[in-house]
Amino acid sequence: MTVPYAAYLRAYEPLAAFGAERAQWWRRYAEEGRAIPPELGPVRQRDELYESGALTKRLPDIGDEAYVIDGEDGPLVSPWQVRPRIAAAVDRLASSPANLRLARAFITPEVAAEASAVGRGADARHSADLDDEEPIWHEHVATWHVPVRWFMCVKAEERELIVTDDRRLLRYRVAMAKARHRGHKAHAVLNASLGADNPLTVSAREMIKWLTVFHPRSIVELDYGGLAWVLSDDHLRADDSPQLVQDGLTALADGDLPSAGRAYERLMRRWRHVRLRERSN
Repeated sequence: MTVPYAAYLRAYEPLAAFGAERAQWWRRYAEEGRAIPPELGPVRQRDELYESGALTKRLPDIGDEAYVIDGEDGPLVSPWQVRPRIAAAVDRLASSPANLRLARAFITPEVAAEASAVGRGADARHSADLDDEEPIWHEHVATWHVPVRWFMCVKAEERELIVTDDRRLLRYRVAMAKARHRGHKAHAVLNASLGADNPLTVSAREMIKWLTVFHPRSIVELDYGGLAWVLSDDHLRADDSPQLVQDGLTALADGDLPSAGRAYERLMRRWRHVRLRERSN
């Protein structure tokens, strides 16, 4: 089995975050044991998309699936939203004047109409900013690396690591309240030290926007996903990326720019090594 070489940032919400009908649907889904483990989900999604074929006459017919974990008051759900996400991407491309020629070449009128009808998609969240029409999904995906801003949410002691012959896993899970607090703290330090327009500050602000739309009793998960199969055993065990980010932020808060720069360079060097492996394939 070849896994996608990607990492994931997910939000798992309690059933209270959904409408009554959807909450009941997800409750049955969880009770019947239909949820697919996060380690297998990306492969399942990829296979279903391949089996669906090209976007010729309709969107891929992929049903509602989700990752489910146990919470103190019941299941916590992170919907896949594959079909509505594809619909949103198709609708965005089809309605963009800049991409009109590309849209006509790859998107049939039937698919464009269906994508528009699907709309924002089941269980999508939206920013409180009324000018923001883009849906905010439960899962972010990053190929061949883990974005720096994701590490702002977690701490080294929250790591879960499994390295065996048939299973490799590295992930962090943290309560939403802690993730938000850490995100706001990181943004405040970056804003004060580097300025509001610095790319790191902007990315931290975008992460906070994503975190704030979910239920306060949610769980945030940073999952190395398929990257756990790319990295060596020693690399996985020694990976201290969250600590490097925290060290850099602490140094920035103290006005120690050289130490902050060294921590950031160590982090970039580590993930530059991983991203170079994409080119070797």
